[in-house]
Amino acid sequence: MFLAKLISKERRYFSIGKDYTRSISLVIHSDTLFSAICNNFRKIYGNGKLEEFLEILKKSEEKNESILELSSCFHYFDVYKQGEFLKTIYFLPKPLITFPFDDLSQEIVDENFKLFKKIKFISLEVARKLQNNEKISFNQFLNMVCCYLLDREDLKIMGLSEFLTLLEKINLNHEKIWRAINNRISIFEIMEEQKVGISRGTNESEPFIWPKMKFNKSIYFIRNGEERINYEIIPGFYFLFNCSNLNEELRNEIYSSIKLIMDEGLGGKKSLGCGLFDDVEMIELDENNQYYKLLSENSLEYFINLSLVYPNKEDLENIEYFNIFERSGYIFSADTNSLRFNDLKLIEEGGIFNKKVRGKLVQVATDDFIKKYHKVYKNGIGMYLNISKIGVE
Repeated sequence: MFLAKLISKERRYFSIGKDYTRSISLVIHSDTLFSAICNNFRKIYGNGKLEEFLEILKKSEEKNESILELSSCFHYFDVYKQGEFLKTIYFLPKPLITFPFDDLSQEIVDENFKLFKKIKFISLEVARKLQNNEKISFNQFLNMVCCYLLDREDLKIMGLSEFLTLLEKINLNHEKIWRAINNRISIFEIMEEQKVGISRGTNESEPFIWPKMKFNKSIYFIRNGEERINYEIIPGFYFLFNCSNLNEELRNEIYSSIKLIMDEGLGGKKSLGCGLFDDVEMIELDENNQYYKLLSENSLEYFINLSLVYPNKEDLENIEYFNIFERSGYIFSADTNSLRFNDLKLIEEGGIFNKKVRGKLVQVATDDFIKKYHKVYKNGIGMYLNISKIGVE
């Protein structure tokens, strides 16, 4: 298994649409990622090779095998201390479970449920506790910018663990410092620009609002006596993938197609500088990696889907809790990109399964489009994280 880290130090704007409306997504879903990899594959190796690759994936479906697993792209924080890289904090979608909070945290959640409801992502350290059947902490210091649930270990990396003492003893000076630091931390923002488009029906100009997401760099400092310790947080996207069951030639071709994402980008408005990256770093998750066990464990009772999943009808009994993700929009192709694809519904990331459901590739192009050009597949093959039974029942 590999982790692909999409570096965004300078190229930090993204236009990730959910459907044919102009709503914006905070993550890059696995079907969008798959489409980008396939388009890159075609650019490097030609249409014939891509068709062969897709045929291999379709045949694996008949055997109920997963030879290529892709997660969606989630957020990470690169933490720098005194100008030197310290560590990366990775995040996953908040799962649809009742969290096993410790007693104090449960009281805080009961009093501030709307605050907990706003959380969209949990760190891998929190996910590790879910997997190990451990109690989880929740308070205003572990809830970063009302969106990310951190663990105490994450707060230690960010140099902020000392503020947890405010839960035990009120310190007005400390609280003031905490607010000042927290005001300096901004992971992303949604920006809106006024644009003008040409109506396909009337050929007249029409104004519209174009939203885009921007990753922000955050700079703050902590004082240790007379010493000033500077920290910087640089966020970005990452995804997980596993193609170990492909032959070596195909694996190398997939790696090259992923690397090309740096310049070909993800999402829309790439001509305006959105969706591009400064670099793509490939990290192998072997036994020496600290997150290997977390991501490879396969002996527990429940699974969180880290990708969109398109289940077969007989697989529905294996889904405990889920949200529906409705996908619609336009086809992106080297031949044309002005035609709509057939709408479909998938299981959104963060659902709870009692068994790994393979899912499938879904052909979404219309018959007319296939006759003129080619088939178009949306990736509904599942990728999962194994967790304990706690919090599910």
